[in-house]
Amino acid sequence: MFWGLSEDLINKNNYDEVNKLLDFIFNDIEIVSTKDGKEINLSKIEKEKSLKRIEELGEIKVVENYKAGKYFEV
Repeated sequence: MFWGLSEDLINKNNYDEVNKLLDFIFNDIEIVSTKDGKEINLSKIEKEKSLKRIEELGEIKVVENYKAGKYFEV
């Protein structure tokens, strides 16, 4: 759960999905090394996909507030 999330949602029916996506964004850390020694941050790629999905749901304010650092896990 995230403090302030329910007040920011345009459509309250999106709460469960947006909450799960934010939970993933906050908790997923996965860096993979390639054969040539480079590191790929998979969590960054997945975070971008999750934020894109939240935007697709029409919850732009949630994305803006996440980027502004306004959400904290409860």
